[in-house]
Amino acid sequence: MKLLSELHLQNNALMGIYNDKCVPSSYHDIFEEYKAVRENALLVDYSHMSITSVMGDDAWALVNYMASADVSIIRDEQGIYSLVLNVDGTIRGEVYILCAEEGYYILSEDMTSQEIIKILNEVLLKAEELDIQDIPEIKSMDGEDWGVVMLEGPYAWEIMAEAYGFDIIGLPYYEYMNTDDGLMVFRCGKHGEFAYQLIGSQAVLVTMWMRLQEIGSKYLLKTGGLDYQGLVRIENPGWDESLYSSYSRNPVELQMQWAIQYDKEDFIGKSAVEALSLKSAERKLVGIIPDEGCGHIDSDDLVMVNGHQVGVIVNAVYSPAKQNWIALALIDECYALADITGFSIVTTNGEFAAKTQSIPFIYNRSLLINPTTHSYVDASKAKSALETY
Repeated sequence: MKLLSELHLQNNALMGIYNDKCVPSSYHDIFEEYKAVRENALLVDYSHMSITSVMGDDAWALVNYMASADVSIIRDEQGIYSLVLNVDGTIRGEVYILCAEEGYYILSEDMTSQEIIKILNEVLLKAEELDIQDIPEIKSMDGEDWGVVMLEGPYAWEIMAEAYGFDIIGLPYYEYMNTDDGLMVFRCGKHGEFAYQLIGSQAVLVTMWMRLQEIGSKYLLKTGGLDYQGLVRIENPGWDESLYSSYSRNPVELQMQWAIQYDKEDFIGKSAVEALSLKSAERKLVGIIPDEGCGHIDSDDLVMVNGHQVGVIVNAVYSPAKQNWIALALIDECYALADITGFSIVTTNGEFAAKTQSIPFIYNRSLLINPTTHSYVDASKAKSALETY
């Protein structure tokens, strides 16, 4: 078996289209997969991520101009998260950029390799201005049958250590290691948990998928699809086109300025996003939680103060961790502060008092786990800081 999709179909996964790729939406009930990622470990096919290779002596100048982050700060086997902006300063998409010996790999959940390549070719029109003398070799890794598998959860590190050795435990965030089986193991994650992406040949990933399932059985590992992200990306917010694009792509409104390196010499959309930042935003994204008794919240529900609309719900879910509905709202700038009472949310079931809250909404279990002192399977060790011996 050479393709992950063959494995998923054989195991009756529910498939869906994400970023123009067919990958699992789910293997189990969404709350089973949610429980696994928050308490144990979840194994997910992340091959919806496009992978674009940019190799050559002048690859840095090309990739750095595309990215809002400063690519110059990373070295071989390091990565960085970045936005890719439109020329008007709004968010076009997001990428991870991994530095390799000969250049870079660009990974994206919301832009295909074809779109990435198109952007890079547009940047090459400024080759003389950017002092790009040797045109880098740009190619999609789709032609090499590459894919990505993600292992995520409070005990993902322990499963990975069994698979690849204890060096995994010391792998810093946003760094990767090359493995003997030809994969790159990249420590990353957007949902507040330990997370590792395995990147490379799908034939090897199929073998590792089955191997991780075997190791993970004693950790109560579950296989999953991408639908669980609809829960965890509200609890731990970050850019997700499916959540925000119909409401805003403004990085100032969405509180995403941390991903923009304003003191870089230049990048796509720099002057426009600087203007957006100086102008400030008329509204900003904040978390909001209703009082008990609220049975449902929908996108487009209104946020009110003393009978006047001050915002709109962007997205909402029932959070098992909070045992309550939680929501992200775009609220007028003067009201967009955390831990403020006096709001109400108008829903189809009535109007409910609400309070803004800082995000993320939850304190992740992974923050209570130290790989050097805790273990899920070693009975001589506590499982987390919540347990004492």
